[in-house]
Amino acid sequence: MPAKSSISPDFQALILCGPGVSLNTFTSTPEDFPKALVPIGNRPMVWYPLDWCYRMNVSRITLITPPSSCKAIENALSRNPDLTSLPHPRPEIIAPEDLSQNTGTAEILRLSEVQRAINGHFLILPCDLLSELAGESLLEAWMVHAAGIVGSSAFPGGLGVWFPTRGEHAVKGEETNFLMTAQAAQATVPPASNSLRPSLSQVVYSSTTDTLHDVTESKHSFPVRHGLLRKHGRIRMLTTTRDAHIYLFPYWILDFLNQNPTFDSISEDIVGWWAKATWQDGLVPKLGLDHILKPSHPLDGVEHAENENYSSKIEIEDEIDLASMSSTHVSNLLTPPTTPSSSSEQRRPESVPPQVPPFLAYVHPSATPLIRRIDTPSLLLHASLHIASLDPSSSPLSHPHKVHPTATIVARTTIGQDVLVGANTNVQQHVTIKSSVIGANCKIGAGSRLIKCVLMDEVEVGEKAVLTGVVVGARARVGKECKLGEGCEVQPGFVVEDGTEGKGEKFMVFEGLDEEGELADDDGLVDMEIEGGDGDEHE
Repeated sequence: MPAKSSISPDFQALILCGPGVSLNTFTSTPEDFPKALVPIGNRPMVWYPLDWCYRMNVSRITLITPPSSCKAIENALSRNPDLTSLPHPRPEIIAPEDLSQNTGTAEILRLSEVQRAINGHFLILPCDLLSELAGESLLEAWMVHAAGIVGSSAFPGGLGVWFPTRGEHAVKGEETNFLMTAQAAQATVPPASNSLRPSLSQVVYSSTTDTLHDVTESKHSFPVRHGLLRKHGRIRMLTTTRDAHIYLFPYWILDFLNQNPTFDSISEDIVGWWAKATWQDGLVPKLGLDHILKPSHPLDGVEHAENENYSSKIEIEDEIDLASMSSTHVSNLLTPPTTPSSSSEQRRPESVPPQVPPFLAYVHPSATPLIRRIDTPSLLLHASLHIASLDPSSSPLSHPHKVHPTATIVARTTIGQDVLVGANTNVQQHVTIKSSVIGANCKIGAGSRLIKCVLMDEVEVGEKAVLTGVVVGARARVGKECKLGEGCEVQPGFVVEDGTEGKGEKFMVFEGLDEEGELADDDGLVDMEIEGGDGDEHE
């Protein structure tokens, strides 16, 4: 196993701070309130992937955001108490001019500003990641399998994470991905009892579930190539897992990306085509991998004093079967060694394509510890309530205090154990709050009842209002005696009139509509309620 210090200190993380289209009730003005700052369990969303990186000793962190959201994120990093309490060094922010809210994830990595920021192996994360899994265990698995004993130290493989969408933390309508895996090569070093390495497999096909449905509908089946079956006799197909968008990439992947300018998505294009290239004939040269993976290619862009002798070292090391030296493992070499008659025969013919290193998958086997992406209101609600249910110090995601010391709770009020109450919040008498998250500087009127709700900062709830399963944006006001049921969303700053009743509705402002719902001539802003209907789902 390679020494941890040979990779870990140079490892860097890139966190993609996207537009949050599926959270549009709360992110309709990304220049003021981008997705990365939407609170989950009374902390900004981006706090969670940042904290995850620091916990696994990755401190070289870069946030990538569209220019429109840059100022808001910079201000939050300087002022938000949760973000300022994170360890140093502070993350850097890159806001490329050509980065828009619609730029594909692979296209982001192709931007010149981003490529200049990457100078070694790197980790890609989404800003909406929530993970109780120890990140250092993923690094250890990658170093052994993809970059160490099994892989080539010159051209390491990659690693991605998928998690189940069924079970304890299942949320109706959550997105899923289609994943096909095969058995991964076995490392020569036995894993520790708590290692993730036994759970690793090799990705052979990756796409969205929508792509799978399109293929099966058009062909009335899912065709599998003979080349895949020849390479891997046993394939596992998964349709209920989701890509966590956690990727550990080697530095050479930037060359792969630049060789293929049509790649738009990391998940479907980079990972998907990389996985196919390990078994599909003819893909290696088509994707430019024959040039990228040449032994004479620079060592992943990392400077080493012995680089000039690296090609010859690879030839020597390729002949050594480390597995045969272990007393606990069987040799992995499939073909018997041959004795070349001359030194020229030791070299691989130019016509033979190089071996493509595998892209590995860690498929999280259970619902705990929690791994989730929080990119819909339903997931935002579920994740916030999960954090509220955690006992202090029981999880890296838990809060030290359920009720902030500066909050004011008037007598004759019922506050459940699974409730978070933020700083300077005022809760009046005869209020009942169960399994909910109340942000900072909120005012909850007397006689109100809140069950399974999320209230962001500075929300005001009128007297005798009843809210169940509602997410309320910052600075919004819910009037007296309102009754809002499951699925309701209230846009930041919106005022819900006294006595309003609704279920499954979005309360938000729409541009260009007059009071009768017709197009307005002056493009003004008009308060509108969109009737979602009972049980309707909103993206």
